Amino acid sequence: MTISGAFAYDNVFLVDGVDVNDNLFGTANNLFIEDAIDETQVLTSGISAEYGRFSGGVVNMVTKTGGNEFSGSFRVNVSNDSWNGETPLTVSQEDTNNYIYEATFGGYILRDALWFFAAGRDREDSGSDQLITPGQPEAGIPYPTTAEQQRLEGKLTGSFGPRHRVMLSYLDIEDDRTNQINFAPSPSLDGIVAEESVPQTGLSVTYTGVLSDSFFLEGL
Repeated sequence: MTISGAFAYDNVFLVDGVDVNDNLFGTANNLFIEDAIDETQVLTSGISAEYGRFSGGVVNMVTKTGGNEFSGSFRVNVSNDSWNGETPLTVSQEDTNNYIYEATFGGYILRDALWFFAAGRDREDSGSDQLITPGQPEAGIPYPTTAEQQRLEGKLTGSFGPRHRVMLSYLDIEDDRTNQINFAPSPSLDGIVAEESVPQTGLSVTYTGVLSDSFFLEGL
């Protein structure tokens, strides 16, 4: 992603104020659940001094919180390689349905004082990739791949009077893969990782307070 003509790695990606940048590729680490995102801000100019370490722009995601009413959602995404159109370089398209399940639920523990929000995401993919022969990509050899990933998110928000609020957010990701090629196409089976696990966790604690009519405090 390029913003204001800067290099891709010169952007800042935030989730609830926490930097989730991948400094190698200039993208955001997937420390979020799509259905748990409440708002996404893209800042490109005239950006507040509270942000820094970038020459491009800021992408800020704010996740949902619970409220005084109970509410939730459930969604299923279905994909299949065989549904994609073929190209002159298509080697194989496995006819297998892949599913992504997402669920959210939020509400209150103490009305007007303490709220909770929880979300989950489960993904299981099976498909095929191909070895790339230098100079002859159309001669690639297909091989099967799998990916299983579970994301769990929990969030507590507490209000201590009208002037003080604390938010605790935690995300845990389990990511297991087989027959994956990392970084670049490989011309041989030696470049394939038979099995790998890439777990990730995210934790943030945020405090906002109004100490007087002219003094505000925010901590992360």
